Amino acid sequence: MLVLALGALLAVTPLTASSLEQQAGHYVLQEFERVGRRSPKVDPALTEAARQLARDALDTSPSGAVELLALTEAVSTAGATDPSPRSYVIRAWDRQHALDTLLARKDLNQEPASHTGVGVAEEGERVSIVVLLAERKATLQRFPRTFDKHGNGQSLCGELVSPLRWAEVYITRPDGSVDRPALTRESGPSFCTRLLFPAQGRYSVEIIGRGERGPEVAALFLVDVGASRQRGERERVVEPTTVEDARIEVLARINALRRAHGARELVLDGTLNQVAQAYSERMAREGFFAHVAPDGSDLRSRLATADASYRTAGENLGMAAGPLAAHFGIEHSPGHRGNLLGSQFTHAGLGIAFQKVDGREQAILTEIFSASATASVPPADPLQEAYERLAWHRSSRGLPPLERNPVLERIAMDHARRALLQDQPKVQLPGSKVHDRVFGSLEEAKSASVDFYVAESPALLPDSKNLGERKHTVVGVGAVRGDSPTYGKGQYWMVVIYAATR
Repeated sequence: MLVLALGALLAVTPLTASSLEQQAGHYVLQEFERVGRRSPKVDPALTEAARQLARDALDTSPSGAVELLALTEAVSTAGATDPSPRSYVIRAWDRQHALDTLLARKDLNQEPASHTGVGVAEEGERVSIVVLLAERKATLQRFPRTFDKHGNGQSLCGELVSPLRWAEVYITRPDGSVDRPALTRESGPSFCTRLLFPAQGRYSVEIIGRGERGPEVAALFLVDVGASRQRGERERVVEPTTVEDARIEVLARINALRRAHGARELVLDGTLNQVAQAYSERMAREGFFAHVAPDGSDLRSRLATADASYRTAGENLGMAAGPLAAHFGIEHSPGHRGNLLGSQFTHAGLGIAFQKVDGREQAILTEIFSASATASVPPADPLQEAYERLAWHRSSRGLPPLERNPVLERIAMDHARRALLQDQPKVQLPGSKVHDRVFGSLEEAKSASVDFYVAESPALLPDSKNLGERKHTVVGVGAVRGDSPTYGKGQYWMVVIYAATR
């Protein structure tokens, strides 16, 4: 009925660019109401960003959606901070065709959105419509996007949107190094910090919030610094044009991010490089973009074919106008970010395929991460190393330290030994149900949670939902090193028990 009603209205009303934008925006709101979802709020900054992207669409011919770096540039320039709003791009040869194409879409309301912006641009007979939809996760006070001179400092304050709490701020400098400025004020979801810009160039400012699903990018914007910078002017990233240069620059950005988060730097591995490069070239040659190839092969089978030795591995894929733009999209995707910061990984392989699509430059980036299968020298005190890693994770979340509890430690150690003997890294084993044993041995325990890991080193203990629970006050770790038919030789079987005692 809505499509018919709009069609009838347009039949008697000349369709101008402004009325096209109005009709398109109205349709977006109606689509949310149609499925019983709250309509997003029309946001002036997202609207301005959508208009800019619509103008760009007339020249760059994007299809379907805007790549993340261009999207972030437009959103940031317009004054918004939404890290990755969903984008929809429609191009047509006349206004009516563009509107009809939008009205035929029924996927705008698939995910919740709190804010939206719709923009229209025309050039001759061509017209484009861009729709942006964002689930806002943080509200920030107004912050400049350009500074005439470097060395300036500026306070940044904001508030995370529930359920996110405990903000962390990261700033990536023009050279790719990453700083984590201290918070000058913190009260639950509210925070303030002071950002410094010591050199000319482009900076990326990122606010991380933590919730039940772990850390999320809550806000993201760009700041350009330099006397020659003009408001609204964009600084284009100088992209590497060879595989060798791209590997150097992408690895530098990966390791800069890992250093800022307290993770060890990754080392390039020749075999992983070959596997990643072959896969990027295959995707370019065969015209697909996915972790599983058309013949059904995946990362595990590709590594096996190359006789790569590893304990665990992960893979990120990115595609954009250049390798750095592709990595930018990877870096700000929650799922991909887990691989980038994975404390279990020690090595990386990078593959980059350059090609032209419809006259436009395109790079396909494959990032492979692995943990070496080579046996390492065991630490002198595995338990102490594990406790230090857990303490670091708690501190990075802004949470109080956990007290080491000998009762929980005895239970964890005994359970780890049983699990290794049975080759089953499970919380519940015959004769050893961890939760029952905790409540039977620790009278002051109000609640308990358990994590189980098999890893090469206690230093590889990852962050977890249980570790981030503020209610937990005590912890006990059990770590047993041994050989397993399933998980290999010399691995640490680690049980971590958390309990709330008040």
